[in-house]
Amino acid sequence: MSDLTLEEKTEYAKSEAALKEAEKHFYEKAQPFFPLGFSVNYRNPGHWDIYAPQCPGKVSAFLSISEGNRTTAHDGQRERAFRIRGEKGGVWVADERWNPLKKKGDEPPSFRSVMAAMIWIMEELMQEPSEE
Repeated sequence: MSDLTLEEKTEYAKSEAALKEAEKHFYEKAQPFFPLGFSVNYRNPGHWDIYAPQCPGKVSAFLSISEGNRTTAHDGQRERAFRIRGEKGGVWVADERWNPLKKKGDEPPSFRSVMAAMIWIMEELMQEPSEE
């Protein structure tokens, strides 16, 4: 059982709800977002990580909900955006980009090879802003 009082639990729930709403607001405000660069890290067979700049807004949302909040993080820092796991014939990708609007279960499909997974990831990340 929890040692928290009802008042403490209620206060925590309020701050969590406020943070979720702030994250949605700042995420939507940053759209469209183009990371314009990424890097690939090979760790061992069937284990690849793709890093890219994070969509701005996560830190701003955290700082906006309370004047007492402090952090050394900055909006737009690099994050692990995707993780590739598996072996030939059964490769899967986890999309780890910060997106407070993403629904549970919205995961990319499985692939037959790491190359096919990387092509899908490149299609996601190699978008360029329009010149309008």
